[in-house]
Amino acid sequence: MIRNVYPKSASQFWLDAWHYSASKKDRTASDAAEEAFWQDCAPDYDVKSPLASLAIELIADVIDLLNSGDEVLEIGPGTGAFTKRLYPHVSSWKGVEPSAAMRREFVRLWPAEMGRMPDLIPSKWEECNVAASDVVFTANAVYRVRDMYDCLQRLNDAAKRRVIMVQTIGRPFADPLEVKLGDEIIERERANAISDVLSEMNIEHRFRTYTVPRNEISCPVVLIDWCPAEL
Repeated sequence: MIRNVYPKSASQFWLDAWHYSASKKDRTASDAAEEAFWQDCAPDYDVKSPLASLAIELIADVIDLLNSGDEVLEIGPGTGAFTKRLYPHVSSWKGVEPSAAMRREFVRLWPAEMGRMPDLIPSKWEECNVAASDVVFTANAVYRVRDMYDCLQRLNDAAKRRVIMVQTIGRPFADPLEVKLGDEIIERERANAISDVLSEMNIEHRFRTYTVPRNEISCPVVLIDWCPAEL
């Protein structure tokens, strides 16, 4: 039986879901397994996952949240697909990217006509110490985070003006979080689970859903944003 009601807090659900995933998938808890995956997938990732080029309405709304003088910190830029769409609309950009394979692709694919490439910090977000920026942006990059409460607090603290998160919803593009409770499986889409934890933290936020066509399949994508809160 599958349901989506969990008797514990939203942050505990995320933590329990991480442990349940780690019991089934090496990539969840193993940095080595995660990097091995990206060594294989990074070279053609933008072809297989062209979300940044297809989510036209979402990109336009993200641009509306940016100011020309903004310094932006991106968590998990990967190959730079979202970075290239947004970078021309701000003053400066830097990224925190743990995967060496993805960093190589970012450098290889960066268009010379766009000028200076953003600085890339080789670190996991959970372990990174970086100065606050005007805007913190992340797209589909928090799937391995163990403690979402701590992650969101770090995002909130790292932003002077706004935090922006993009999260795909639904199979086959984004598996939901799962927790086994007795004979039942509790499921929750990541975007909804993130929103739940933000509400637990008393952070007011916007939650907007877009429909993006991908391979003739409608793919829901969520844009979550908020102004940094005092915690």
